[in-house]
Amino acid sequence: MKRLIVAAVLTLCAGTVVAQGDAIRKPLPATVKAKLGMLNVPALSPLWLLPEYAAKYNIQIETVMFQRFADARTALASGDLDITAFGPQDITLAVAQGAQSLVGVAGVGSGNDCLVVRKGEDIRDWKDLGAKRIGIGAGSISWLKFAASVQEHGVDYGKLQITNIVGGGANYLKALQGREIDVAVVWQPFCAQSIVDGYAQYPTLDHNRSKTVGGLISVLAVNRGFMDRTPDAVQRLVVAYVDVLTYAQANPQRWSKIYAEKAGLPEAVAAESIRITRLDATLPLASITRISKFLSDNGVIARDVSGEIARHYTYAFLSQATGKSAAELGQNQ
Repeated sequence: MKRLIVAAVLTLCAGTVVAQGDAIRKPLPATVKAKLGMLNVPALSPLWLLPEYAAKYNIQIETVMFQRFADARTALASGDLDITAFGPQDITLAVAQGAQSLVGVAGVGSGNDCLVVRKGEDIRDWKDLGAKRIGIGAGSISWLKFAASVQEHGVDYGKLQITNIVGGGANYLKALQGREIDVAVVWQPFCAQSIVDGYAQYPTLDHNRSKTVGGLISVLAVNRGFMDRTPDAVQRLVVAYVDVLTYAQANPQRWSKIYAEKAGLPEAVAAESIRITRLDATLPLASITRISKFLSDNGVIARDVSGEIARHYTYAFLSQATGKSAAELGQNQ
């Protein structure tokens, strides 16, 4: 009898999961419009497919272009956007400034950020950085990975020869070519451009392996008001998003072609840009919490919000979309 009861319960649970899976893949009864913030970043380029995938669920997406994660963050916080992807530090920065309207719903992947040095040169040990001139953009996720890696390897960041570079990644490459710096702490596609053009290379060091930050590229986030008003639409957007990542990861040539076209890049540069990028919707919340603590400990934000940050992320939509638990999706990573 006990076995029969257990079997019946398991069957009922399985039927419930299937039913929920079917339900979240049905079109909405009425059209929902959503504004998607986009940036020409390799890891985010699969999102150009999101309007097509979301249309299956009766969601019409309008795409709005941005040059910087910070600008997309501001637009999402104000409600000018409904959904966007930005740096894993951006929700923390917004919360530290008093914003409560951003909710992280999925991860994007790892990689994308990179170090480059002039071709023929290399850096094999973190302690060797003391003799190098380093170009960074303070506050970027690439800088965050670099600063954390430096500290973890016992190097005093304050004693490094740091050059703060303002503007886009092209300015880092000009400084590298002009021998104003020896190392560029930058991101794709700029590393790829320097590699393809033949004057730079990746050093042995890799700042994507920091214990504090890891290789996390970005997070997908929604505006809280949009989520509260249209939770069924957000659920379908996350389903479509997971499908888009799966497709792009399985079809790197299409992914590369989309990125080359949208960013106006040679296909060789686009292909190199995505080569070291791994797409993954996993959301490593413990890592994001460590990032928050790192930012406050190093004076980037005025107060420590690491204890609050979990309230600004949810696994509800991603769990439904993937059939996995929050723990399986990175809650403790």
